[in-house]
Amino acid sequence: MESKIKEILRDEQGNLSAARVLLTGSMLFAGALIILDSTIWEVPEPVYVLLGSWGIGLLAWAGGPRVAQYLAPQVGAVASGIAQAAKRLRRPDLLDNDAKFREHDEK
Repeated sequence: MESKIKEILRDEQGNLSAARVLLTGSMLFAGALIILDSTIWEVPEPVYVLLGSWGIGLLAWAGGPRVAQYLAPQVGAVASGIAQAAKRLRRPDLLDNDAKFREHDEK
């Protein structure tokens, strides 16, 4: 079990990744804080906002360029599909706010 955890915390070269260690530690802390908040303490909402921002920053640091390498082409494909669909838009002959529009005129 311990070797699997160490494997998760290491980068591609086999070195211990500071970003992954901090991310794991902050997620464990946030989990413990959620449990304590629901049982013992009253944790203010801004604490969760700060922890979320911290976690997103660490996630971006841990993912880094590898995420952009795989995600950027997908985002480009989605944007291209939206642009192609927007080119083919046409206005309907009868709008629903027209006086001639009746309940079952949709086609």
